[in-house]
Amino acid sequence: MELPRTRTLLPDVRWRESSPSTNAELRALATAERSGGAEGLPHGALLATSDQTAGRGRLDRGWVTPPNTSIAASLLVRGFGATGLGVSWLPLLAGSAVAAALQPHFSAAAARAGGEAQRVGVKWPNDVHVRDERDALAGRPGRKLCGILCELLPGGGAQGHDVVVGTGINLLIPEWELPTDRATSLLAAGADTGGAESLADAAGRDLADRVLADYARELLRLVRLASEEPEAARARIARHSLTLGTKVRVHLPGGEVVDGRARALAADGSLVVDLPTGGELTVSAGDVEHLR
Repeated sequence: MELPRTRTLLPDVRWRESSPSTNAELRALATAERSGGAEGLPHGALLATSDQTAGRGRLDRGWVTPPNTSIAASLLVRGFGATGLGVSWLPLLAGSAVAAALQPHFSAAAARAGGEAQRVGVKWPNDVHVRDERDALAGRPGRKLCGILCELLPGGGAQGHDVVVGTGINLLIPEWELPTDRATSLLAAGADTGGAESLADAAGRDLADRVLADYARELLRLVRLASEEPEAARARIARHSLTLGTKVRVHLPGGEVVDGRARALAADGSLVVDLPTGGELTVSAGDVEHLR
């Protein structure tokens, strides 16, 4: 895929017709080039495909979609966390960047129909959802458009960490091919896809290029903001959050289940949940379910 917008924006763009895992492939490239004595892949290098055959998400869950319906993309962030926000904020920053890239497609569809645009936002800690007014009134996050998986490269320290930021964005999966009833795509959710039916056709290639360029541009901007103006980056993340202010059920790694209300993000990006019995719980790992 040519990806003219994305290639103009980024220093190194590599497209694969098929890849077992873009995260694994980019991680291997970045590690091999660095260990070989060369300067290695630059900050902002991107590897993407429309046919990822062995993708995985958080907690090693599988992520596989029909070919030419979704984009799996991995972007290399160099030296993150040397100043400003720490590396644990990166999944939230990536989620905010994806939300910003996808929202215009829903706004355009709503403008054509003369209705209210669905809202794209981030369900803590690393999923991008779209929800309508009924979802919002019920406290539901809506349906999932994108998952994010960030992986640290070896090394790191005072000069920050090198991180592979992986995203899987559902673009053209038809309703009947969605993997679960909690998932959706731009096409299935009624967004403006420019008439695309497959990422193999001209309109689909243009859609993929537009989404990748908008996402990458926004993520690199937010990475700079997190370093230079961390409070502004935190505020941006909070504005995109679908979880803050809602009743939640937290499934902790040890099997414990806790209900409460998500109130804030801690200094490291963890979720602060107010408990009904008083006090609070700070959640750094676990599954969060939105309650009505």
